[in-house]
Amino acid sequence: MVSRALVSHVALAAFVVGAAATAGMATGPCADDVHDEEVSALGPDQGPPGPTHRPGQPCLTCHGGSGPAKSQFSIGGTVYLNQGGGQPAPGTLVQIEDIEGNLWTVTANSVGNFFVLLSDYAPHYPTQMQVTSSDGSVTQQMLTHAGRAGSCADCHTLTAGPSSAGPVYLNAGSADGGGT
Repeated sequence: MVSRALVSHVALAAFVVGAAATAGMATGPCADDVHDEEVSALGPDQGPPGPTHRPGQPCLTCHGGSGPAKSQFSIGGTVYLNQGGGQPAPGTLVQIEDIEGNLWTVTANSVGNFFVLLSDYAPHYPTQMQVTSSDGSVTQQMLTHAGRAGSCADCHTLTAGPSSAGPVYLNAGSADGGGT
């Protein structure tokens, strides 16, 4: 025999769950104000959308699955020719190796941008990365690992500072080509 108290508790629980589900359906999916602010902070696009837009910006802000871009990247960034300079390094090979030893290589385009579609390669973090000139004469190995961020510009901001090594670059030394 089931007690009246138990029946009342079950009925109350069912009502609460049903009401919560109905309330959620009435308001629709939750908006992500933080993501919307991150996208807005990128500012207006200076050219047509495509593989050469927004060099130096965090690609996965838009291409990370929350939109507004339709294509989803696992990794994306920009490579510059010289440390401290703003000239892109087209043709640079970017090699990504995940914790399981899975490798992926992608080539930087005319503005230095590179990206990997999530459907092609979904690395297991942490990852290790290196950039190599198209002729193989210069290689820069990232000295630390990427723990979770697929946007290189999340850590490699356009300006070096206490929380950033600065942009990803192929040649160490000054922008005028000096250094190692």
